Amino acid sequence: MTIYTGFVQLTDLPDGFLELNSNILTEQERIYSGAMTDWLQQSEWRCGRILLRYLVGDAYAVQRESIVIHTLSSGQMVAETPAGQVYVSHARIPGVWVGATTDAYPIGVDLVNKDDFPVDIDGNKRSAEDWARVEALAKLTSKGLAWALTTACYPMDGLITTPDGNRFRAVNIDGTPDHIHATLLTTAEKVPNVVAVDLLANLLPDVHNN
Repeated sequence: MTIYTGFVQLTDLPDGFLELNSNILTEQERIYSGAMTDWLQQSEWRCGRILLRYLVGDAYAVQRESIVIHTLSSGQMVAETPAGQVYVSHARIPGVWVGATTDAYPIGVDLVNKDDFPVDIDGNKRSAEDWARVEALAKLTSKGLAWALTTACYPMDGLITTPDGNRFRAVNIDGTPDHIHATLLTTAEKVPNVVAVDLLANLLPDVHNN
């Protein structure tokens, strides 16, 4: 099982990236982001959706304009591509984005700024790594953050066992700055082959050629 990941500091995006790529967002995505009153938050949300298409396009060699992102009735996010349906997950904090995709199993990904941790949640101190696992688990299972907070998100041998008996594997995403922690969760059935995609290397020629 191969999982493709991408990490981008949004300040590294080329000038004009959002304007040049806004056409690949759906009308629904534009309406949703347009309701955000904070201009920076709106711009970063749009950039995140565009970057997710870049990641899927690079991973499966498909045109990013042909990718349709939506959520299944189960709550899991997927991307429809000419090569078939794939699972996707992404996360954003101010100035930073991370995404992942695979065609094998549902996945969840999250990233945090280590400088903001530990935090106290209902009397329990949560480390940056622990919080990223909780958030990623909420995305993967689509059961929400409140449910994920009730689980014992302390992996043994990289595995997390939830109260319903399901097991998931926690994998750290490498290549992030020291103050950023990114966690990927997937099924425990197999150890994934995690491949990092250098999105910026592909973005810069695109922008300069336009």
